[in-house]
Amino acid sequence: RAISAERGKKAFSRPKSIGNYIIQKNIGEGTFGKVKLGVHILTNERVAIKVLEKSKIVDAADMKRVTREIHILKNIKHEHIIQLFEIIET
Repeated sequence: RAISAERGKKAFSRPKSIGNYIIQKNIGEGTFGKVKLGVHILTNERVAIKVLEKSKIVDAADMKRVTREIHILKNIKHEHIIQLFEIIET
């Protein structure tokens, strides 16, 4: 909720969303961006959403690291490693 400066009235802003997920608070930060808590709109499942800032991916080595991480997460299934559900480019 955002608080309006006008006469103390509360102004409600629409929650941010990406795809089928509502974006909530920051839960982490890395080299290329932030990790946010998200909630799936239909299932109400809580997920971690990694938001990469394209401006921080500056050279071929950076792109290779990002591509490698995506490839590994797409192919690995383990109870102690996060599962990649989808990639959304904006």
